[in-house]
Amino acid sequence: MRILTLSVLLLLTTATAQVTSGAPSPTPAAPTAAPRTPAQGSAVTKVEIQDVEVTAPASTAATPTVASDDVGEVLVPVLASDKDGTPAAGVEISWEVKNTGGSPVYVISSVTGGQVTQIAATIAPGTSAVFKTVTGSDGSCGLMLNATANTSATLNLKTAFGEVKNLRAVTQTVDWIAQ
Repeated sequence: MRILTLSVLLLLTTATAQVTSGAPSPTPAAPTAAPRTPAQGSAVTKVEIQDVEVTAPASTAATPTVASDDVGEVLVPVLASDKDGTPAAGVEISWEVKNTGGSPVYVISSVTGGQVTQIAATIAPGTSAVFKTVTGSDGSCGLMLNATANTSATLNLKTAFGEVKNLRAVTQTVDWIAQ
């Protein structure tokens, strides 16, 4: 698995629409633990993508929907915090993963506070799927993606506090390149 540091900003505007396209997509439920409020009642002011591999080699795994530390696996971790930088637990993140390439993109699992939840979803070219996670006590959660051929995906992340964009104010992408 490879990672590259990339920060994003949370725009504190209300998200007005949820994008869906293509075939119906699976929407795994958020973890069953009751959401916790941000640290000491402080408002969430920032949600950041902590590390993202923007370009990764295509996976060589025989089962691309199962984590195996293969070269094509990309972990997209998110951290929510308050104005003082204190991690904020209980922040729901909605992830729209859109396959913009010509081969399937696989969503292996979600990670919240070290707890891994298997997803094993396949997103066909030209379609998207929405997944929900909730930040754990450390303010983090993430999604593990994979692909076995040249393809790409765009990630649209939203919270109740607004839409998450990268520093260039554009949607985050991940590209897989066959070697």
